Parts: sequence; C-alpha cells; structure tokens
Amino acid sequence: MSNGENPAPGQERLSLPEVRLDDLLHEVRSRLSDISTTQERIRTLLEAVVSIGEGLELDPLLLRITETASSLVNARYGALGVIGPDGEMSRFIPVGLRPDEISSIEHWPRGEGILGLLIKEPEPLRLGDVSDHPESVGFPRGHPVMRTFLGVPIRIRDRVFGNLYMTDKRDGGQFTGDDELLLRALATAAGTAIENAQLFSQTQSRETWLDASGQITTRLLSGAPPEEVLRLVARRARLMAHADVCVLAMPGEEADTLTVRVWDAPGDGDAPEGAVPGGRAVPPAAGMQGATVTCAPGTLLGRVYLSGHPVRTDVSEHCDPSVEFLAEPGLGPILVLPFGPPGGARGVLLLAGAAGREEFPDAWMGMLASFADQAAVALELAEARLDSERLSVLEDRDRIARDLHDTVIQRLYATAITLMGTVRRIDDDTSSQRVQKAVTDLDDTIRQIRSTIFALQSSGEDSARLRSRVLDLVNGATESLGFAPRLLTQGPVDTAVDETTGGHLVAVLRELLSNAARHAHATAVDVEVSVADGRVVLRVSDDGAGVPEGAHRSGLRNVASRAEELGGSVEVDSAPGEGTAVRWSVPARTRV
Repeated sequence: MSNGENPAPGQERLSLPEVRLDDLLHEVRSRLSDISTTQERIRTLLEAVVSIGEGLELDPLLLRITETASSLVNARYGALGVIGPDGEMSRFIPVGLRPDEISSIEHWPRGEGILGLLIKEPEPLRLGDVSDHPESVGFPRGHPVMRTFLGVPIRIRDRVFGNLYMTDKRDGGQFTGDDELLLRALATAAGTAIENAQLFSQTQSRETWLDASGQITTRLLSGAPPEEVLRLVARRARLMAHADVCVLAMPGEEADTLTVRVWDAPGDGDAPEGAVPGGRAVPPAAGMQGATVTCAPGTLLGRVYLSGHPVRTDVSEHCDPSVEFLAEPGLGPILVLPFGPPGGARGVLLLAGAAGREEFPDAWMGMLASFADQAAVALELAEARLDSERLSVLEDRDRIARDLHDTVIQRLYATAITLMGTVRRIDDDTSSQRVQKAVTDLDDTIRQIRSTIFALQSSGEDSARLRSRVLDLVNGATESLGFAPRLLTQGPVDTAVDETTGGHLVAVLRELLSNAARHAHATAVDVEVSVADGRVVLRVSDDGAGVPEGAHRSGLRNVASRAEELGGSVEVDSAPGEGTAVRWSVPARTRV
C-alpha cells in the first residue's frame, strides 16, 4: 500500500502503470484532432455531394464533378474520362493544368496504360508511383510528370460511365485508404447526378422533337410548299442535334443517285454564314444545292437508303465515296438517317459536325430517326392531299370544259346559223352589215371559248411551259404599248408544241411586240397562236403606221431566221399607214 506495509494475508498487490499527464493530454488531443479531421472530411464530402447535385446540364456537371473530386482528396491534378459505346475513351476532362501546360501537350490520354487498365478492370486503383506499375506506358509528349495515383470508376446502375483519375497530392504524400473511400462515395453520388442529367437532357430533346414535328405537320397541313417544309425539316434537325451541317437528299433522275434538295448550315437567322459552335468554321458548300451524289447499294448512303438503318461514322477518318462531298468542307463525324420508315425511305437525312468534334451520342439516334420518319410521313400525306386537290381541280376544269363545249358553244353556233339565214332576207345594206358583224363576233367568241376549253383540259405543268409564257408576254406588253393587246389561242397549244419550238415562238412574239411598241404607233394589236395539222402559227397584227420603204429590218430578219431553222416560213403584209401583219408558221415539233 501507500505506507509500505505488507498486504494482509489473502490480498494481492495491484501494480498500475505510471502514466504521465502530458502524454495523456497529447493522446487526447491527437484523438480529438483525428475526430475533427474526420468530421471535416465528412462535411467536405457532404458539401461535395450537394455541389454536384446542383444543375442538370451534363457538360458543366462533369467539370464540376472533376473539380470537386480533386478538392476532396487534395489532388493537384484530376481528370474524368468518359467511356464511349465502343469501350474506348471518348472524352477527357482535366483540371489543375495551366493554359500553357495544356497547349504544350501533344494529345490527351487515349485510354492506354494505367487509364486503360481502369477501363478494362473498373475497380478502384491506388498507386504510390505510376511508373512502377507494369501497365504504365508513360505520358504523352509535353504532359507534366505525375507520380501518385488514385482511380475510381463512376457507375450508372450496372454500366460504367467513366473513371475519375486523381494524381499528386498537394502535401506531397500518398493517397490513403480514406481518400479512396471518400472518392468512391463521391463517384456513387456522381453516377446518380449524371444519370439525372442524362434523363433531363433526353426529356428536353423529346420535347424539342415533338415541338419540331408539330411545327412541320402544321406547316404542311396549312398548304406550305414542300420545298419550304424540307428546308424547315433540315433546319430543325440541325439545331436539335447541335450539328454544323444538315443535308437532305432524295432520289435523283438517274438510277442509284440522290439529289441534294437541302443543304442547311449556320447562316440565315442563327449565326454568320459558315460559323459553327465552339469557334470552328465550316466553309460554305457552294453549288451543293441540287448536286447529285451516288447511292449505289455498296455505298454508305446506299446502305442507309435501301436498308433503312442509320449509320454513324467520321468522314475525316474513313471517307466513303458517297460522302466525299462532306470531307472537302472540313466536316468530320456524320450521322446518316433514312428519311422515312424502313422499307419506304424517301431519301436520307444527313447530319454532320466539323472535323474534330465528338460523335453524335447514341441516345440521339432513336429520337432523330423517329423525327425523320414522322417528317417524311407528314410530307407524304401533304403531297397526297395536294394531289387530291389537284385532281379535284382537274375534274372541275374538265366538267366546265364539257359544259362550255356541249352547251355554250352549241347555243352560240345555233345563234350564228340563225343570223346567217337572216342576213339574206335583209334588204337594208346597213342592217345586213350589222348582222354580219354580229355573226363574225359570234364566230370569234366561239374560237375563244374553244381556246379556253383547250386550256382547261391541259395540265397546269404543260400550260406553264408555253401558254402561260405567251400570256405573260402579252400582258407585259401593255405598259410599253399603252393598251392591252388582244390574245386568241386555238388548238392544243400546251400539248402539241415541244419545248424547242415553244422557246422560238416566245422569242419571236417578244420581238414582234417590241417592234409594235417602238415603231408602229398603233392603237390595237392582235396576237393569235393556233395549232392544227402538226403546225403552229403565230400571227401578230396591228393598225399602226406600217413598215416604211427602205426601213432597217433586222428584227424581221431574226424572225425569219428562226422560222428557217425550224423548217417554217414568215409572211409580212404591210403598207405605209395601213398597219402590219406578220404570220410565222413552223412545225409544232422539231425533227429528230
């Protein structure tokens, strides 16, 4: 005991170690410090989890995750490598490097060596010295040398999205088990945040696709021209996919070819011509509108057009002959989609990005394909509606033509016959002349109605080739003449006259109307175009001054030259003060 006496029988003496008070206080302080450090790191982890949970934009989120991870484990350098669908590293997001260090690096890591090991074996990896590991292959030229390493995979459910790579602790030490545990916890939270961001992006994209499809359907059903709708389809597809160029190609006139109907690049309405996101520039593809490209069965475009399955590639690396026209403007990744449902594609929709851009995400392919299908179906339905409307108009025109022929002309003809019989019974010369003039007017009216019947029975496309061109010329001469010329057409002008002869006839009519306006000083001009017995006759007459003796006749010589070229003839009837009549007659179709 404390007084030095021996213990009583049956009692044992307890021996307690001597503990210094300073050592005890130091131990307490140490343990309190560890607890404080642990609490601080837990608080930092919670703050990090909250930080990466803010915002749903994917690209800023990935950078924020990388910066937060580096801060959490006190790493000097950090990076996030995203694994693409092919199992290779598709994106590399570094932090901690200065701009001059970044510019001196030959290329970003490509997923080889230690980074590739984490891709092949997605398990946490902690190294004291990177160079000592057998999988190490060194760094790209210009890359800072790094020693300590900590890598952790980021998983989204059962899929590995990518890996977090941390190197070189700021205090010069090595990464600890606690660092690994913290980074794994952060990676778990990051996987959830990334999945939420992807779902948010997909939802936004679907809303955009639906809105675009609705706009296109509305424009089609409101009667907008198909070409305008095709341009709208290309523009919306390019903007939705953040592409630099969108090309819409549809079957050409020749077999195994497609014609570029729309080439849409940034320009009107959204950016300066040739500008693309990120400061890149794609030179404008001059002359691509209307260009013909091959879609033979063995080519890339042929496979998409015939099979109905989308294809993704990069023309800056592997250029198929059918898409060589995209490599020249400096394009790279492309996505080719069938424009229409499988088995019934109406063409191809091609989206392209500038060389060096990332490939189009897999998640977009389904939505883009659905958008292209819906747009093609809407276009087909609108064209069917237009065809139905045209058919209805043609049926109405045919009915009107029949009514004019069977009713109006017959009654006018009967009236003219009656008047002709009346003329013989009229003794008064003045009255007889008036009745005869009425008969002549009725004959003229019958001819005009017959001409109208031919116009009604002709298709709008044929009419646009010749009849409308003649009518436009005659109407256009009103201003220069000071009055409206009278036009009469007879026979199948729209169907019997070929394009070559029609072009010569229009040129001759333009010359004769110009002569009448400049030289005739007339008060009336009659234009008559008639087709009969395989010949077309143009007759232009006026009541003007006539052709003076010795006048320069270069215009009439041109008219005669055109007639001779076609195997026809020209007759000019003119006298000073009695007007001029020119009759130009040629075969309706040129000889082959």
